[in-house]
Amino acid sequence: MKNVKNELYKLWKGRRLGIFLLILFVTCIAMGVLVSSIQMKGLLEKDVIDSMTGGNFPTQVLGMIADIVLPVFATLFVTFLVTDEADSGSLKLPLLCGQSREKLIAAKAVVVLIGAMALIAVTYVTSNIVAVAFWGSDTVVEALFQNAIIYAETCFALAGWSMVVLFVSLFVKNSGSMVGIAVIVLVIGCILSSASPQIAKYEVMYYLKAFVSMTAIDRTLAMSVCGGTIVAFFAMTTFKFKALQIQK
Repeated sequence: MKNVKNELYKLWKGRRLGIFLLILFVTCIAMGVLVSSIQMKGLLEKDVIDSMTGGNFPTQVLGMIADIVLPVFATLFVTFLVTDEADSGSLKLPLLCGQSREKLIAAKAVVVLIGAMALIAVTYVTSNIVAVAFWGSDTVVEALFQNAIIYAETCFALAGWSMVVLFVSLFVKNSGSMVGIAVIVLVIGCILSSASPQIAKYEVMYYLKAFVSMTAIDRTLAMSVCGGTIVAFFAMTTFKFKALQIQK
């Protein structure tokens, strides 16, 4: 727990987590204003507007940010806690003080997951508050539980993605390159999801968007892919970090 608190403090002190949460907060409000404006001006059909307002608004927000924004933010958490520290040499300091590599990488992994959960939680809470402010509480309250499930499932997929990025970060020493690689992988994942959904179902990036799309998906397969990705890539990260040569 002490290691986790230390890593979490660094993430918060670095302002990255706070900035990302603020961006999501503002995004929810801006999207609420936009949808409300479109509704009042009658620019879209009523059935289309109904699918974007009230209890549907939180899933609309999540759908907009799930496949690119959230995974990029999670990637930036990893670059801050691993790639940037390796580049500056500060990653070596706790090891020189006797900290075990297993505990250090486990703490970093836990904090990355906490950061990912915070992104999801703030988006969920803010989007519901905005929905109530613009469209009242009736439909929002009715959809609270169902939306909570969708957000929780998306968080599970984001956790899997975070472990993939954590593993890759041990091979890429530049934070800019790390983010670039992540974006390329996400774009390829989006293309694969459209071109071959049956194959895409076996990679975790597919589920960053699938839970939000309201389409019928195999929940058992989804949880197996997400959970298996978390366990497998964290295990590989631990083994790689134990053998990693830290130069600085």
